[in-house]
Amino acid sequence: MARRKKTDELVEKIIEKEDAIFFRATKPLSTQEHEQLSEKIRYENEKTGLDIVLVPFSCEVGDK
Repeated sequence: MARRKKTDELVEKIIEKEDAIFFRATKPLSTQEHEQLSEKIRYENEKTGLDIVLVPFSCEVGDK
């Protein structure tokens, strides 16, 4: 079983569409946490070909 990384606990999936996934931080991120998460998102984006979007903690995204 794969180990969960610290960055996995910092986000929650809020919308998933055919070609994009939107994640929102579960708490305000420090600069270091944001950099680590951005690096992970870039890697996953390149690996999967999906558009992965990290929205700000204070943002509410609706499925419209």
